[in-house]
Amino acid sequence: MALVAAVCAGCSTTVVRSAPKAVAVSNGAKTDMKAVAEALLDFKGTKLQAVLGNWKENVFSAEFVMKGDGDTLTIAVIAPAMRLATITLSRPHSLRYERARQIPAAFEPEYVLFDLAVVNLETDVLSRALGPDFSVYDDGTNRVVSLRSKDSKNGDPVSMLVRKKDGTMQFYNLKLTYEYTITALQ
Repeated sequence: MALVAAVCAGCSTTVVRSAPKAVAVSNGAKTDMKAVAEALLDFKGTKLQAVLGNWKENVFSAEFVMKGDGDTLTIAVIAPAMRLATITLSRPHSLRYERARQIPAAFEPEYVLFDLAVVNLETDVLSRALGPDFSVYDDGTNRVVSLRSKDSKNGDPVSMLVRKKDGTMQFYNLKLTYEYTITALQ
């Protein structure tokens, strides 16, 4: 048993935070993730989504399993034959994140939370969670999240979600330049 513990000690990294930290979404502008985490914590049930995407020259695919009971939300990111990451949110604002060593150390779980909020929350809930520095435009097909700007009437778009007729969704992070296709598996 001690040998198994020693071998597995290098298998993952665990980070525990008393609250999700703010993340940069555009040119140094940050969003406070506490309200986003609180909105995600209201999720009850189980949701399965497959993700296929790319970032720079890297292609990635994974399945996201979200399971919530109103007080705790667990998000498992799974690739074939391995768990890449597990993110657990608990009230009030506790975040626990475990990642496989294959995931870069620079990866922050708050970006996953931001993306999950843009993809899964109702428009009015998302707008309230992001706060007054953001606007959310949603016509039922396209959802655009923008950082409000004094210089621009419409704001500076940071992400976009396109809902397709076949039931898939295309997500674009316009600032970090990655995109992926989401397919509901349930």
